Amino acid sequence: MILNELILENFCAFGGRQQVQLTPETNKPIILFGGMNGGGKTTLLDALQLVLYGSKARLSNRGK
Repeated sequence: MILNELILENFCAFGGRQQVQLTPETNKPIILFGGMNGGGKTTLLDALQLVLYGSKARLSNRGK
């Protein structure tokens, strides 16, 4: 399975509609997410787990 993009709408700290492109460029085969503490990196991983595993996803449990 290849995910090309992730669209979040009012999910945790991400207000409104946010779209993340997950398709790597030709000469850059890796996608990296970086940021300060509280910037939403773990929230992105939680969203991916919800997409893939639904109610059985193991979330970070931060902020409930």
